[in-house]
Amino acid sequence: MNDFKQFKKVALDAVAKAETIILKYFQNLPHIETKIDNTPVTQADQEAEAVIIDTIKKAFPSHGFMGEEFGSDNEKAEFTWIIDPIDGTKNFIHGLEFFGTILGLKYQNKIVMGISNMPVAGELLYASKTEPTTLNGKRAYVSKIPDLESAFVNFNPSKFDNPKMVNIAKAISARSLNMRGFGDVYGYHLVATGRSDVFFEIGPKAWDVSAFQIIIPQAGGKYSDFEGNTLGLGGTSLATNGLLHEEMLRIIKTS
Repeated sequence: MNDFKQFKKVALDAVAKAETIILKYFQNLPHIETKIDNTPVTQADQEAEAVIIDTIKKAFPSHGFMGEEFGSDNEKAEFTWIIDPIDGTKNFIHGLEFFGTILGLKYQNKIVMGISNMPVAGELLYASKTEPTTLNGKRAYVSKIPDLESAFVNFNPSKFDNPKMVNIAKAISARSLNMRGFGDVYGYHLVATGRSDVFFEIGPKAWDVSAFQIIIPQAGGKYSDFEGNTLGLGGTSLATNGLLHEEMLRIIKTS
């Protein structure tokens, strides 16, 4: 495998360039469009993804890309970068800090590097196959809460039109009084840094979760879909401190 140090250097540079663009438009959006799936997209989304692709492609021309805004390019390449330029676009549009850029590197069908940057919140998570998870350069760890009764559980409230999501939330709320709806990128940040113990959601796409498939485990936690598969890219997502993972899977299965 190629040098991870070079991958890291280029990826962080790409994310930094995207941050400059995003902050330029934060609370100063000239135009908002609606995509076919009825989700919003802004000029900031498009420009940020474009600069990430351009920066990485110049350094690694043989690499492939899968992005939320511009689709796939050379996706069957040995290395594929999966990009969500602004996860939490609705928060971004409303001037809230709970959004971020997500970048994952896939090799042999596994995510081997991940970056998640929340520029306004000032949080940059990084992890790779060869390095543990860090928050702004300092080692990050999941929590050590062993029981659901004491756990701080988060979920993505935007999918509450899904009966399965409602049933899971009801089952957990019967056990834990500490449930909140911090969704999107922020939900994963909370788990990776030990500020929350569980985050789950239905309906994420590959670019929504790619980086967290390595950021969460390298922080000491566990990541999987609702079936317990660790290699899935989207559909359903469960991130925990590890100690609560099997219990959460049981609740999900029976809800």
